[in-house]
Amino acid sequence: MLKEHPRLSRQLAICCDVITAVSAFILAYYFRRFILIVIPFGAPTALSDYRLTMLFIALIWGVSLNIQGAYISQRFTSLRREWKRVVITTVIGTLTLIAAKYTFKLPDWPRSLILLFAGVSAAGLMVEKASLYMLIRWIRRKRYDCKVTLIVGNGEDSREFIRQVEDHPDWGLEIAGFLTIRTEEVGEKIGDHKVIGTTDDFLHILHESVIEEVIIILPILCFDEVQRLIRICEREGTQVRLVSHWLRPTIAKLSVDRLHGLPIMTFSTAPTQEWQLFVKRVVDIFASILGLVLLSPLLLMLTFLIKLTSRAPVFYRWHVIGYNKKPFVGYKFRTMIVGADKLKNQLISQNEMSGPVFKIKNDPRVTPIGRVLRKFSLDELPQLWSVLKGDMSFVGPRPCLVSELPFFESWQRRKFCVKPGLTCLWQASGRNEIRDFNTWANLDLEYIDNWSLWLDFKILLKTIPVVFFGRGSC
Repeated sequence: MLKEHPRLSRQLAICCDVITAVSAFILAYYFRRFILIVIPFGAPTALSDYRLTMLFIALIWGVSLNIQGAYISQRFTSLRREWKRVVITTVIGTLTLIAAKYTFKLPDWPRSLILLFAGVSAAGLMVEKASLYMLIRWIRRKRYDCKVTLIVGNGEDSREFIRQVEDHPDWGLEIAGFLTIRTEEVGEKIGDHKVIGTTDDFLHILHESVIEEVIIILPILCFDEVQRLIRICEREGTQVRLVSHWLRPTIAKLSVDRLHGLPIMTFSTAPTQEWQLFVKRVVDIFASILGLVLLSPLLLMLTFLIKLTSRAPVFYRWHVIGYNKKPFVGYKFRTMIVGADKLKNQLISQNEMSGPVFKIKNDPRVTPIGRVLRKFSLDELPQLWSVLKGDMSFVGPRPCLVSELPFFESWQRRKFCVKPGLTCLWQASGRNEIRDFNTWANLDLEYIDNWSLWLDFKILLKTIPVVFFGRGSC
């Protein structure tokens, strides 16, 4: 029934999500009322005051999930991907509610209610998605909602695909058979399925059999044949998927777009989650503004102390490499004597870090107050300005000097496909204890390949005790 009425399935999914989100708000409302009885920290409100709010929530949550493709039929999706959509929707929706509260000065939207709703909504949607996911898997294992699928290809990749289908009955694929490009292979069996013809029989089979989906698994040498089969499927109105090892990159993520009708494949090694990247930038902007404002007394005090102990400029302008290898000028509190860069060549033999980076634990060029600033990373505070401008982020690979870039190996340069950060996986994983630059670079690449908002949050949490207790310096 589900495959016969896809629009109905999508509408039911939308209804479930909207009902869950609105129910979460109602539950959060009563939860807050209960907490107010125990801990009177705010004024109670009436649920009837939030009718428009609940309508607004239904709209924002539904639109956000729809933009992320939550209501597109995806047989090969995973529960983890569904939960990611929930987290992104919750973050975006909560930020939208907070922005609306302060923009329109809505006193009836207590912050505690918004935060409680965010938690309850995320938990409720995750439970709902898990329940629907398991229900659909159960239905497909019972051989309902299955698609009759024709596979074009008879190589090792096709055999591997069949093994995956057998391991995932929840995909709901009913294999009608295989087509091959070689006549002599007709009649062979792949597992429990038979090679029923060649690609020359493709159109005849589509006409004579019920084929709901075609999956093409052919080598690159058959590219012209692949195009021909896709055109036939277009004319016949049959859904077609292309499983291609020759388009599968080792590291990069593949995305397909259309520009004026022209299909464009993009291979990117950088994070491509646009909504999460947007949230990351919004957080960078607001957090850097908040940091500059709240820490302004500390910044003024440190400026005074540095000026009091040295006639040198308060700020050190360091020329570093940013996103996509674009150089920019960053600012840090000066921690070294004047002319420290010129003395670097005299100390190069004492370098404790392998590779292009220069690092000495007890650097003689560091001033007494500079040691204190470095120990607690206070010298990094002016870089909040770089975060606000967009040259840096709170979390990302540590920037390198312009003079160090020519000595980077090719694989190490991939770290520049994201913005550099104030803190990083390297800093949170040991700081001064890491001496091998290759280890440092590998940690940066590990961060890029596994990036998410949650990973940024974990790195920030790990960095706090490292900085607070002054465990070395970056």
